[in-house]
Amino acid sequence: MKFIRNTKYYRDTVYEWNLPSGFSCPFAKECLVKVDRVTGKFSNKSNAYKCYSAMAERFPSCRESRWKNYDYVKGGGIPVLPAKAKAVRIHASGDFYNQDYFDMWLQICRDNPSVEFWAYTKSLIYWLWRINEIPKNLVLTASYGGRHDDKIAMYNLKHTKVIKSKTEALFLPIDYNDDEARKPNVNFYLLDNFTKK
Repeated sequence: MKFIRNTKYYRDTVYEWNLPSGFSCPFAKECLVKVDRVTGKFSNKSNAYKCYSAMAERFPSCRESRWKNYDYVKGGGIPVLPAKAKAVRIHASGDFYNQDYFDMWLQICRDNPSVEFWAYTKSLIYWLWRINEIPKNLVLTASYGGRHDDKIAMYNLKHTKVIKSKTEALFLPIDYNDDEARKPNVNFYLLDNFTKK
């Protein structure tokens, strides 16, 4: 079980909790990519853009770290935040794979009210079943390209879309380092990692 300390991508030190791409993403559609735990072979089901996080899983150590986290929580383990954590990105890879797991994170957020948490998700039904129970220190962003995209507008969920070019960004900011993802009630765009310069 392991959090990753990231000091490069974000504006400050952020700890990430990651799961295997695809395998833990039950509602992924447009970006679905799975990387075999043993062989590292890619199974690319994406048809609009590739899952950016799956690319890191070509490295065995990254792949195994994410799978160990997945095994741990599926076996009933609860992640313990690093003592110095002030900001946590839940799932730079992976997603909320069932309601119990989603609820576990809600409780972790409640138990750590001084820590900032945020996550992108396509697991919208788990969010909606707890829509009135989201702790104030957790910001969720609905990510377009999943099996329940219709629920984003229906419930006015904070959201993001992946675009291929800056010229497609109409009236919303582009998030380059998760600054917009960390703000409540701010919709934004993400540039496709495989087309941006």
